[in-house]
Amino acid sequence: MADIVDNRGYIIRLVCFINKSPILGTLLFMRLNIQPQLLFITLIALCLFFNSSTSLAIAAEQDTQSATEASKSSKAKDNTDTPAPTKPAEGTHQHKVIINAPIDAFEQQQKDIEHYLSKETITPLLVGSDKYLIATNENTTAVNKGVMVLIPDWQQSIATPNALNQLRQNMPEYGWTTITLHPPHKPNNYPSQALVESERITENAESLDNYGKTFADILLVVLEKAKNYPGGIIVVAEGSHAAFILDIYQKKLVNEPSAFVMLSAYMPTPTASNQIAQQLAMTDYPVLDLYLQRDNRLVLANAKLRKDFANREMKVYYRQKQLNNRATGYYPNNTLAREIISWLSSVGW
Repeated sequence: MADIVDNRGYIIRLVCFINKSPILGTLLFMRLNIQPQLLFITLIALCLFFNSSTSLAIAAEQDTQSATEASKSSKAKDNTDTPAPTKPAEGTHQHKVIINAPIDAFEQQQKDIEHYLSKETITPLLVGSDKYLIATNENTTAVNKGVMVLIPDWQQSIATPNALNQLRQNMPEYGWTTITLHPPHKPNNYPSQALVESERITENAESLDNYGKTFADILLVVLEKAKNYPGGIIVVAEGSHAAFILDIYQKKLVNEPSAFVMLSAYMPTPTASNQIAQQLAMTDYPVLDLYLQRDNRLVLANAKLRKDFANREMKVYYRQKQLNNRATGYYPNNTLAREIISWLSSVGW
């Protein structure tokens, strides 16, 4: 044993050999005639010594690597938080993204009319500095009975499918020339959203008054176009325009028509609804007031109000009739034209 301990280099090489190949190392110890107990104790002590030193070296190396990685990550984070300013490369251009405002809905409708109704007779009207469009469909019969001026509701186009589009297509077969106007949109601040009722009434009155003057100028130009054709002039208006035109006639801004047809007429405020009902009851020209069974709730409420005022004032040449329909707000095909023709025949047209 003393010889083995003294020869430390030999023992170290022997232990390394045993770690790599335990079986061969054991056989080597047996060839050296070392006692088994002493052999076992020596092997355990040497293995523990070398394994502990190796594990400590590995742990120290791992700690060094983790510290290095932590320092690298902190440096990368600092570089990310405060990026160094970079100069654009020569020859490159910086483009700014410009988002344009959406096109006005009225102008978009005008472009659609000029594009999709190119086969129709589309005529521009210049009222002041503003341009408006009309579509003319001449009669297809030997006898020309007159002109029907068709006015869609607010925000609607010439080819609105609710009612006027079928009149524009069907009335020329009955001897009527139709002139359909693309009207201006309603005022932006109508109806008013003010919290106080008195302010709402004042703002609504100002908006309608300004709009009425503009619309009266447009209607005068359209009626001048209608005078180019023989016969009387019948005005057919829809929705809020049907009710609003009564106020224009009442103020004498436009000459009264030979007859007036209202389709689903209404005003969105109670004050305006009462005013229109009173004006209707005081008119002298014939009025046909049509609305639908399945219609806007405001249309149904306004129709009853107009009927009550007309009965109270015993208005002559006033007829109100409800038509049956399936789709809400849409007049049945061919029924509308027959109702208007039959009523015109009853009043002498």
